[in-house]
Amino acid sequence: MSIYLNGCQKDELPAETVPPSGTSDSYQQPEPASQETDIPQTPETYPIPPKTETIPDSSNQRNSEESTTNSGISIDPPGTPIHPFYGLDGTPPSAPGLAMQRRTFDAEPDKIAYLTFDDGPYPESTPRILKILQDEGVKATFFVLGSQVDKYPDLLRAEFEQGEGIGNHTYSHDYSSVYPSPSPTPEAFLAEIRQAEDVIFKTIGIRPKIIRAPGGTQNHFHINYYNALDAAGYLVYDWNVTCGDASAPVVPAEQLIENIKTQVPNKPRVIILMHDTKVKTTTIEALPQIIEFLKQQGYSFGVITEKVAPILFPGGFNS
Repeated sequence: MSIYLNGCQKDELPAETVPPSGTSDSYQQPEPASQETDIPQTPETYPIPPKTETIPDSSNQRNSEESTTNSGISIDPPGTPIHPFYGLDGTPPSAPGLAMQRRTFDAEPDKIAYLTFDDGPYPESTPRILKILQDEGVKATFFVLGSQVDKYPDLLRAEFEQGEGIGNHTYSHDYSSVYPSPSPTPEAFLAEIRQAEDVIFKTIGIRPKIIRAPGGTQNHFHINYYNALDAAGYLVYDWNVTCGDASAPVVPAEQLIENIKTQVPNKPRVIILMHDTKVKTTTIEALPQIIEFLKQQGYSFGVITEKVAPILFPGGFNS
């Protein structure tokens, strides 16, 4: 089944409705990731081979601080089968050169949906999303940008006080900073994560360890990213369902709903990608019907925490 893997895109209105100069957002949104097909589903467990080769202290994949926070983790030797998923039993992914700790995840209902919103907060959209979630009696997770929290700290507080999940989506979302070329490094990515984390902490007093990569990990991450993030205590979350609101500046609400209805069946757990920006007005229009559909299908609604098993795209584990 072909579906969009697009993460985030330029936050701009169609030409006829672009706001006057000086009223648009200042942060740089990248071009969307290329479309892919067949988002992988997370199986219950994988037979992960034991990790036997210990990482040397001088590993160039970790700085000294990260090496101490994840001491005792061993590196997957050459020839290790690639399994780019966490098992729900906490078994980490495996791939040659990978070093990720075993986790403990909470038990989940038979069918659970995690609604996630990237790129906010925005005064034009965030309060409306929060009101719908409150009216529908469900929770969601907001992967926020540090630059937006700097502008609108009260909106992050509103999300937090309503009991929504809070995740880190970097500070700037500027690909030239998050994934600098010609040689992207996990250090640059971690610097953006930590910058956003400081802003979030200053605003609501927590340092979320759940993160989402701008554009998703596909075509952006490689083994060193996962090692560095794991060593620093972070968990990264991609998605296995998207409403498709990043495929164009504005997508009709009916299409967003249909995208969800097409992708959700036969998935016992879904992490759903949506966006919280002033442009995505149809996402807000579609949200009540998306929630109603999921309820009709028997899904419970959860908030992503470190105790929730991530869904990850496979691309970064092949490098």
